[in-house]
Order: sequence, then C-alpha cells, then structure tokens
Amino acid sequence: MSPLTPTHGTAFDVVSLALKLGLVVGFAFLISRVAAVLVRRIERAIRSDAKGDQVERDKRAKTLGEVLRGASWVLIVVVAVLMVVRELGLDITPALATAGGFGVAAGLGAQGVVRDWISGFFIILDNQFAVGDVIRAAGVAGKVESLSLRHTELRDGDGALHFVPNSEMKVVTNLTKSWSSPTIRIPVSSTEDPDQVLAVLEDALRRFAAEPSMKSHLEGEPKLLGIEEVHPGYFTVLVQVKTNPGQRLEVGRALRAAALRRLRQEKISLQPARSAGDVA
Repeated sequence: MSPLTPTHGTAFDVVSLALKLGLVVGFAFLISRVAAVLVRRIERAIRSDAKGDQVERDKRAKTLGEVLRGASWVLIVVVAVLMVVRELGLDITPALATAGGFGVAAGLGAQGVVRDWISGFFIILDNQFAVGDVIRAAGVAGKVESLSLRHTELRDGDGALHFVPNSEMKVVTNLTKSWSSPTIRIPVSSTEDPDQVLAVLEDALRRFAAEPSMKSHLEGEPKLLGIEEVHPGYFTVLVQVKTNPGQRLEVGRALRAAALRRLRQEKISLQPARSAGDVA
C-alpha cells in the first residue's frame, strides 16, 4: 500500500486532503498570532510595572519576549508538522522511536545546559539583577557586563572577567539593587574624647551632605551610628550613608576622605587598623 493511500481504503481525495492541510496551516497561523499577542501583552505589562528603572524593565521585556516568541514558534511548527504528516498517511512511528532515542541521549548530555537556561529565565523573570549591577554569586563578585539564558559575565575589581553558569547561582547578593548603604568604620585613638569625636564627625556629615557634588548621589542624610567597637589603644566609630545604585564605592571613598580631613583639622589622632575587619 502506498504511504499516501487512505487507511479506509477509499479513493485518494485531493480536495479533501487540501482542505485538511489548509485547516492545519490556518490553525497554526491563528495560534501563532494569539501567541504573539500574548507575548506583546506580557512585554507591555513588564514595561509598565512601577518597580525598577525603565531601562531595566525594557531589557527584561525584550529578553522574555524573545524567549517566549522562540519557544512558541518551535512548538507550533512541531505540532503542525506532525498533524500534516498524519493527514498524509505517513507512518512516523519508526522515526519517532529513533528521534526518541537520540532525544534521550542528547537530554542526558545537555542537562546542565537546560538547567542553565531555566535558571537564566527565572533570573530575568524575577529581575534579580541586570546589566550594570554589582553582585556576589557562585564565589565571585563583580559588575554584571552581560546576562543571557546560558551564563552571566562578571567583571571584578581587578579587571578579570568571570563566566558564571546561571545554574551555579544558588544565592545572589545584589549590592546595587534600588539603593546601597555602605558602612564606614573610623578607628580613633583612645586618648581622644569620644564626645568631641562624635560631635566633629556629626558636623562633617552635615557638610558632606550639603556638598553639591554629593547631593544627587545621596538618599537621605548620612548617619552617625556611634561607637561600634573598643580595642586596646583605639575605638571604632561607625558611619553609614545611603546612596543611589552604582554609587556605593564612589560615595564611600568620598565620605572617608571628608571624615579624615575634618578629624585632622581638629587635631584628632587616628589609630591604624589592627585587622582587615577594623576598616571597611
């Protein structure tokens, strides 16, 4: 029996077959249009969300839109091809069995890639971080230079570029999400009067917040948290400032310099830090 021979043994009806194939193609086209409309609505919903920066929302919308469009197109084409083959009366069981064997083998070898894609999709969907953010993940820290479904590229402070598979990011710490709050520890000699030191630093913080070059980077007034630690020979004063995303390091350095200049003007002695944890 010819592959194109109908299973009921009736005469081959070209018109009936053409109508059936036309219905399959038309149905596939209709589903593709519906999928496109849904994807566009999802993109608009992400762009109109009040959370996050407009640039970040546009990136999320574009990335998710491309992923959803590609996945829906592949699914629609595969289903349509299978329906067309069935209407033609071709026996695709052997082909499906062979493809299934290759699929299982490929699936076993590509589990890591699939996990990376799934993790990357949810990173973008949840807006955990975006290009330009500074994060810590998978034992490395740096600025995000590139984000895809497969991996994330981080540039650390030494200029090294780290390629981190998305599935390896079990815990992600975003240091520049919405706002940042660097904390500065200033070691002061124990021979100095604590009340005078706190008063001088309080005045230094007010002047720092009033500087025109700093106002646009600050979220509220810097805070003098007080004496944090007392060690033999010195005590540590804690200062905290809330900044815009991406300005954590610059504002922290500027605040350190302003505090040190003010303390030296008042002849207040500083005590060198005895450990890496004494100065932050």
